[in-house]
Amino acid sequence: MIMLPISIRTKFHSIEGLEWGNPQGTPILCFHGWLDNANSFAPLANFFPEYRFISIDFPGHGKSSHKPENSVYYFAEYALEIVSITQTLGLENFILMAHSMGAAISTLVAGTNLLKLKQLILIEALGPLTNVSQSAPDIMTEAIKQILHPRGKKETYFPDMESAVTIRLKAGDMNEESASILMDRGIEKTPRGLKPRRDIRLHFNSFFRYTEEQVISFCERIDCPTLLLLGDKSNFPIANAFPGRKSAVKNLTEVILSGGHHLHMDHPEKVAHVIRQFLNDHNIKET
Repeated sequence: MIMLPISIRTKFHSIEGLEWGNPQGTPILCFHGWLDNANSFAPLANFFPEYRFISIDFPGHGKSSHKPENSVYYFAEYALEIVSITQTLGLENFILMAHSMGAAISTLVAGTNLLKLKQLILIEALGPLTNVSQSAPDIMTEAIKQILHPRGKKETYFPDMESAVTIRLKAGDMNEESASILMDRGIEKTPRGLKPRRDIRLHFNSFFRYTEEQVISFCERIDCPTLLLLGDKSNFPIANAFPGRKSAVKNLTEVILSGGHHLHMDHPEKVAHVIRQFLNDHNIKET
C-alpha cells in the first residue's frame, strides 16, 4: 500500500507524519509512544486499506519540530497537541488509536470530550502513570535538579544503523524488525555520526504526575466505545492493574494478546484482526 508523507502547521509546531489507505475513508488517527515515531504504526497500516490511516510524529519526536530553545516538555501539553493536530487536519467522527505514552494522553483527551470520536483504541496504556499527592514535592524537586544539572544530558551518536538498532532493542521489548522500522525514521545523519531525531529534553523527568483519582475522572467521561489491547509479555504489565480506571470507562473492551509492549509492531496481523472485529461490531450496532 502506498505511503505518503504528511506535513502540517499547528498553532505551536510543524508536525510531520505518514498516511496510507483511502483518502475518502473513515480516518484512523494514530499516536506513538515515548521516544518512538510515526513508523510505530507502519506495520498495522497495511491491514486497513479502506480507512484513511494517519500516523503522526509527536513534537520532539521523529521529524516533527522540537520545542524552542530554553524550554522544556510538559506531559499535559501533548493533550493540547492531539486536539490541535486533529483540528488542523479537520477530522470529525474519526477513530483515535494510540500506543503507550500516546495511549495515556489519548485517554485524557477522550475524557475532555473535545473531539468527536467514533471509537478509541488504546494499546498498552489506559491513562498515564500516577503518584500519590504527597510525592508531588519530590517529583518536582527531581525534575528541577535534572534540568539545572551543570553537565546536562549528553547526546548519543552511533557509528552505524546496526548499533542504533541494538541499543533500541535493549530499551524495549520488541523484535529486531520492529526496532529497525522505528530507527529508520528516528535516526538522522550528522558530521559526528548517526543521531536520534528525538529531542534530548524528552529524557527529563516530569514536573508533576496526576493522582489516580484525577485519571479516573477522565476515564468516567469517555463516552465512545473503547478497546484496550494488552500484551501478556509486556514490560509494562497493566493487565491486572488499574481496576478503577477500567470500571470507570462506560463501554470498554479489554483484549490480552500474546506479545510484548510493542505487540502492534511485532504481531500486526493478530492485532489488526482484533481491532477490525471491534470496529465492525460497533459499526453494526450504529446501523
